[in-house]
Amino acid sequence: MWLWLRKWQRKQSAIKRKLKDTPLFHIWGHRIFDNNLWKINKRSVVGGLALGLFVAFMPTLGIQMILAAFGAICFKVNLPIALAACWVTNPLTALPIYLAAWRLGRYLLDDFTPLREIIELYNIEGKTVGVLMQGLYLWTGSFIFSLGSALGANIIVGGLWELTRRQRNKRTLRKQPTESPNPDSNQTTTARKNP
Repeated sequence: MWLWLRKWQRKQSAIKRKLKDTPLFHIWGHRIFDNNLWKINKRSVVGGLALGLFVAFMPTLGIQMILAAFGAICFKVNLPIALAACWVTNPLTALPIYLAAWRLGRYLLDDFTPLREIIELYNIEGKTVGVLMQGLYLWTGSFIFSLGSALGANIIVGGLWELTRRQRNKRTLRKQPTESPNPDSNQTTTARKNP
């Protein structure tokens, strides 16, 4: 089981070496080598996954990796996991995800009267209203998807992390020999049965 962890750590150290020659290093400096960005612990992994999924479901398809890297550096969560989670929305899955987000936003905002009043207040008419409403539908639905996926990842992965930690602790407790306080009480007598 720990073989994959060693391979992961070797791969991360190779990525760190390659990063020194990139423009990212020139912009962020040694902040991209902060241990929290590369650690595998509960806070870092869960935070990186939640951040990556939040960015993935927002309609920022061209700059998702940049936003995830910026967020991972600012919040000090696992950078590779945040970048990998961004690929939930890729060129194949973006259209269905954004269409579902648009439909959710339209469902929620279609009869929202304060929004209509704001549009009437600023006297916005014609195609501008249509473009504004379509964008608002998409961003509202995407924000709800992003928030839901980030919270869901946080709860599910955090819970699974705790569950595996508890199981590992139980296994280590079972493997440890139990010592009795009185050395004489350890001796047991066995009676032989005659056939």
